[in-house]
Amino acid sequence: MAGGLLGALAIFLHSLQPSGCVGSECGSQSMRAASSVVTGVGAVAALLVLIGVVGLTLIARRSGQSPKLMNAGLAFAAVGFLVLLAAVIIQAAFFGGDFTGMPYFVVVGMVALIIGFVLIGIFILRSGVLPRWVGILLVVSSALLLGANEQTSAVLLAIPFQLAVAAAGFFMWERTGRLQRVAPVQH
Repeated sequence: MAGGLLGALAIFLHSLQPSGCVGSECGSQSMRAASSVVTGVGAVAALLVLIGVVGLTLIARRSGQSPKLMNAGLAFAAVGFLVLLAAVIIQAAFFGGDFTGMPYFVVVGMVALIIGFVLIGIFILRSGVLPRWVGILLVVSSALLLGANEQTSAVLLAIPFQLAVAAAGFFMWERTGRLQRVAPVQH
């Protein structure tokens, strides 16, 4: 829940920065820079969202569904995350923050990550561990990420996904609290 809320906050704060370049504009215009607050909050949010999505996926696995969709989703998401991580490391270690190949890594990494999130969302929706509307919101908001661009106001298209993750976290937290209240005390 916290990861989704922090992610939405980081995206909103980032959208307040001046727009950056896209495509051929980058020869004459600079890219949108993330503030240190956005970078820090975004990094914490990304880690919490990643942990939350994996945890929710493992809970959904107990539903008895075939794990093929889950495994495919986790594989795509992992590849996407690793491609993005590799790009960040390459840019920092070898190019002083100005890696011209970064867009290629970002496109491949984000597409793989989004495919993974859509597949995971479908798996979670089918499992019934969340209210149906939250599962649908996870799937649809994952697909919306394809239109997000952190250099323009289109970055705001990533907020619905963050809110869907927050809603999923809330329902899992509420469900856990309800189960603990009902569970008999062991002596």
